[in-house]
Amino acid sequence: MMTCARLLSAACLLWSASAAAQPRVVVETDEGVVLGSVSPRFTIRASGFTPGEPLRVTMRVSENFGVLPPYLVDTTFVMSRSVQLLRIKRALPSNATVYWRALVEAGAQAAISDITGPRAVPAWVDMGNPATPQGIVDVRQPLFRWRSPSVDTGPGPWLYNLDVTLTSNGETVLAATGITDTIFRSPTPLQANTSYRWRLTARLTDGPSEVIVESPGSFVIIDPPLPTSTLMYQNFPNPFPSAASFSTCFWFDVGEPGGTVSIEVLDLRGNPVNTVVPAADGQTTFPAGRYGRGAPGLGNNCDNRFIWDGTARDGRPVPPGVYLARFRANGGPPTVRRILFLGR
Repeated sequence: MMTCARLLSAACLLWSASAAAQPRVVVETDEGVVLGSVSPRFTIRASGFTPGEPLRVTMRVSENFGVLPPYLVDTTFVMSRSVQLLRIKRALPSNATVYWRALVEAGAQAAISDITGPRAVPAWVDMGNPATPQGIVDVRQPLFRWRSPSVDTGPGPWLYNLDVTLTSNGETVLAATGITDTIFRSPTPLQANTSYRWRLTARLTDGPSEVIVESPGSFVIIDPPLPTSTLMYQNFPNPFPSAASFSTCFWFDVGEPGGTVSIEVLDLRGNPVNTVVPAADGQTTFPAGRYGRGAPGLGNNCDNRFIWDGTARDGRPVPPGVYLARFRANGGPPTVRRILFLGR
């Protein structure tokens, strides 16, 4: 006969096995408090269900704390195994706060996950440059930049419409549609000394929804004054190469009414090493203006036409050391700057 202790032990084992076999479902995601995508991915993990039974999953996402209707996502599918990656096929609304949970059923068994949330959906579009309010732009064909979160599944990619209007009366002066990038330069010059506002419409190619974002303020295009004299600035970085650049950049100004310019790199004995101006395009005559600067808004303060990368005219690297940049304008006396080359 079994002793009482042995009977109790067997009952405990049976109870533990039954508890361990209780159906359970967990919804996992790599997303943080702010989602990195407007269409996040979820991993459904189901355990404790009778083997061989098909697992019917209902996944719901809502802006309601209890994950109640109306649902942003309400999808049902059958899992062929205990772990399933779910890719939702629609974008969650811009700036929404969302919650989600999953129900798994298999025959008479069922389990529902804990509610996950709140989680913040990123804005569909964040406006960048021209910065507002009251940004200043010094080019007549301004560069517009903005950002959008990723679209991991289903509804992408992004499409944008851009509108620029006069602040004074709302008249549209630039309208561009079907933009696929997050950067756009005005194809035509805009009027200087004028205030403008800009607006973006963002939508997804496979979704009917769209978001319209307007600049919180205006931007003004100004014509920078032309330089009054012709001169060359100290090259930078100097010494070079540096952590940020393998080459050194030359800025120079040409005063009214323009002039002929040359920039040569010499060794300390005055022997020619390489030529910066004329560059590959052969230009030597320049209208009055400022040269060597990068295009506004591109995050690069150097025009790659006017650089020296530490090579001779034959393309071979020169030895490390001190070199000279000789600038001459309109046949006048030269300006000489020292260059410290660290070697390649």
